[in-house]
Amino acid sequence: MIKIFKDAFKITFTNSIMLTPLLLFLFILNIYLAVAKDSVNALPSAFLFYITLFLMVSAFASGWFNMIKMAIYNYKNDVYSAEFDSFKLLNEFPSGIAEYIKSFLGFSLLYLLIADITFYSIYTIGMKFIGGIGISITQFMEASESSQAMTLLLDSLTKEQLLKINYWYLLVISSIQIFSLFTMFWPIEILYSTKNPIIAFLCSIKRIFTRPQIILLFIAINILNFILTVLNYFSMFNPITYFIMTLIIFCFIMYVFVLLFLYYEEKIQGNSNSSTDSNGEE
Repeated sequence: MIKIFKDAFKITFTNSIMLTPLLLFLFILNIYLAVAKDSVNALPSAFLFYITLFLMVSAFASGWFNMIKMAIYNYKNDVYSAEFDSFKLLNEFPSGIAEYIKSFLGFSLLYLLIADITFYSIYTIGMKFIGGIGISITQFMEASESSQAMTLLLDSLTKEQLLKINYWYLLVISSIQIFSLFTMFWPIEILYSTKNPIIAFLCSIKRIFTRPQIILLFIAINILNFILTVLNYFSMFNPITYFIMTLIIFCFIMYVFVLLFLYYEEKIQGNSNSSTDSNGEE
């Protein structure tokens, strides 16, 4: 396990060019959301907005994940040399879009649908066993825009309301963690196992039950994420350190995906191939 973490770091560092599409995509996405925010005021424009958004996300995912897959292939096959040009890896971005765009369009739609069903179910369970807090979502969102407003809102609540907020927080956080765990390998299954997003989703769930050690990987990633979150909080008081931490967080996002891809190849696909070879079957 430790070796996989080290190898993932080497691959991420050697192929730092993969950070370019991620930053460009997030930059373009922010511009698009800012522009579309005021123009989506009717059903046709809203429909066009979501279609465009799905295309953007799906195209990026198919291209970027293919880059990660090829970066791992290059590392494992010792492609790196004095003549190696990491910019060649950018060619895998359009290749990935051409090959996987249909699958990731289905993935994006299914992900949104399953997420909506899941969190609507969680909301129903929460309302039944915890109950309402007594404030609207609009009030809470407005208060979250500043620490002072949030403090005033929390001070105005009763002990019972504050207790319910804690219960809701635990329910939402645990639900997000479980949902993330079961979908952790979903996009990776599309690149390695099947281009059918439905079958890939079922395979992603199956991995958790057949290989419970994946939970240790998930916990390790969450620990690293928590450490970075704490460091990022303290870096906010200085613009230079905050800028550096922002870059580190983007690199961490890339590192996590490289880690997941590499883990899949080494521990899941590798073991499957070994068992297949030992049985003499394809």
